[in-house]
Amino acid sequence: MRIALHGFAAAVALSSLLAGAPALAQSGQRNLIQIGQRQYDELHYEEAVQTLSAAIIRPGNSPQDELRIYEMLAYSYQALQRNDEAEGAWRLVLARDPERQPSQDISPRVQQFFTRARERWEGEGRPGVVRPASTTGGTATPVAAPLTEVRIEHRSPPQQQRGRPVALTANVVDPGNRHSRLVLAYRHNNSGIFRRIDARVDPAGGYAVTLPGDAVRPPLVEYYFEAVDGTGVPVQARGDAFAPLRIAVPEPGGIPWWVWVGGGVLVAGAVTGIVIGVVSASGSQPATLNINVVGN
Repeated sequence: MRIALHGFAAAVALSSLLAGAPALAQSGQRNLIQIGQRQYDELHYEEAVQTLSAAIIRPGNSPQDELRIYEMLAYSYQALQRNDEAEGAWRLVLARDPERQPSQDISPRVQQFFTRARERWEGEGRPGVVRPASTTGGTATPVAAPLTEVRIEHRSPPQQQRGRPVALTANVVDPGNRHSRLVLAYRHNNSGIFRRIDARVDPAGGYAVTLPGDAVRPPLVEYYFEAVDGTGVPVQARGDAFAPLRIAVPEPGGIPWWVWVGGGVLVAGAVTGIVIGVVSASGSQPATLNINVVGN
């Protein structure tokens, strides 16, 4: 039996996506800082904030990577006149490197902002910095205080009808009280800037928020949750701008919802044993391909 080319290609493409997802994720993470830098240089500040926020909450950043990300976030926030977040990012820079100075080629306005932020930070006793008990050569080197882990618990619904709002809930596990609020970022399909709305605290102590119906259009809606500190700087996320959560929005006769979910959820190994029908070229009974996905 000869398998129809288009059906076979679809099956191969899906299996290749699943097999190559970990490598693509690692490669994408290495490039996030460079992408954020380019977006900032091209004056795309909102995109730069989204990219750099995704970079900072992912594990594996070196200390120098963290410094660079927070510094670029500070510049981007200030360019958007989000001064509280800009100062919060600078404080995180200074907590890691108290002697840090911004680049000499920045504008006087940015330099003045940094100077005032630094004076307020030092006047408050350099919050976020601890001095180790042991010293080398009689001089103690300030280091950033260790941060407690923050975790966002949330289950994404697989699909929703077109135009209908989606009620979402989440819990934030934050023993160190690092976060101040939870933000939902969302957009239709996979292009454009994510819009942001604050989640509300529900009576049970978790968070609830409604994804507006005007964004729920085929083929899908993308979103992620971001826990932010008192200044608005992210401390943890569930999904991000480069790996958002997805809800399929099917149309009658359109692509089945599980195909879209397969691109986002199956990579994490949530579903196994997908069965794909492939129509033969001769028009006889369809062949069946079983794809078993194994993941954490």
